[in-house]
Amino acid sequence: MNNDSIWIHYQRTARILTVACGLLYAVFCFTYLYIFQEDLLEAFHYSLAEGRTQFSPLGTALWVTGILLLFRWLVNRALRLKGAVRELAYFPSCLLLGVLTSVGSTVYQGKAIEDTWMWLLPLLLVLFFGVGYLAGRIWEAYFNRSSNEYLIINGNLLILLLLCMMTVVVGNTDIHFHHELAVEAALKKNDYAEARRIGKKMQHPSRSLTALRMYTLSKAESMGEHLFEYPQLYGAEGLLLDAASGNRFRLTADSLYTYLGASPKPNEKAVDYFGRICREDVGSHVSLDYYLSALLLERRLERFVTDFETLYLVTDSIPRYYEEALFLHDKMYPALPQKVQNDALEEKWKVYEQRKLELAGSAGEGNWMRRKFGDTFWWYYQYK
Repeated sequence: MNNDSIWIHYQRTARILTVACGLLYAVFCFTYLYIFQEDLLEAFHYSLAEGRTQFSPLGTALWVTGILLLFRWLVNRALRLKGAVRELAYFPSCLLLGVLTSVGSTVYQGKAIEDTWMWLLPLLLVLFFGVGYLAGRIWEAYFNRSSNEYLIINGNLLILLLLCMMTVVVGNTDIHFHHELAVEAALKKNDYAEARRIGKKMQHPSRSLTALRMYTLSKAESMGEHLFEYPQLYGAEGLLLDAASGNRFRLTADSLYTYLGASPKPNEKAVDYFGRICREDVGSHVSLDYYLSALLLERRLERFVTDFETLYLVTDSIPRYYEEALFLHDKMYPALPQKVQNDALEEKWKVYEQRKLELAGSAGEGNWMRRKFGDTFWWYYQYK
């Protein structure tokens, strides 16, 4: 094969590789933005636009993907990378994509990138362009020389793979943070069913996610109905955002206090705060559900029964977990007047007690009971 034939074959291979890598990067970039980082981009858009414009995840993903592909073309035009290192031209695009999605708790503070990247990003780009330009001039003859096509293809595909992995490593992959942002996005659309569904199977949710879930249940007026369908790791304190959350979310601690009708006193425990605003009648109408739920979460069963009878107005039916708590109190104090008559609960209690007796003292008692009855107040009260 003469030199002209070799060069033509090399050029054809390079064109095919360029198109293939472009398609692969476009698919990666679009998928990464549209599926894995949609929540972060929505929050960032909300912060910059201050909620005045509508966020389009599809349009945003397509627009950013197109811009980064164009940037890759400009980089390659400037550096003229060829051969087995041609796809290093994706380095700036992959780095920018990672940095764009690396923002964390400052997302609602209008910061496009974290402080560290303010100096590190320009430094890395300058080094890349400087080294790339010098290398291209020094080894231009080597890059232009035809090489084994398998080496060219496999080398460039490996480079692209590593650069995409770099993007993922640099970007924010904190699953808790993404769930928190997704819940807020659903709340913004008043989609309470979607907000309840997000991260439902997580066994160790963050306190912030727990508080956002409880706020969701309150907005949907179903806190007493769904409270223990989720892991409750923080007791009554998990009903409130901690002060450290600051401006991390659209729903701040202060805005939650406004929703409840009053603010807590310094060092006041959550359950005492809810009880005070209910007894002093300074809380909003939703504060009662927060208070009764807080009593259940703190296992203050007798206080719950007393205040339920005093404060709660029963209409058509009692919410599930309030009824389970009252039923458990009936079983613990059979000599007192019974408050719940429910055949379905009675049957479920018999199964619960039977399994509890069969497993009593065994090493796996708590876990087995959790798998079967972990979404009941009874399990929370007796095993948590």
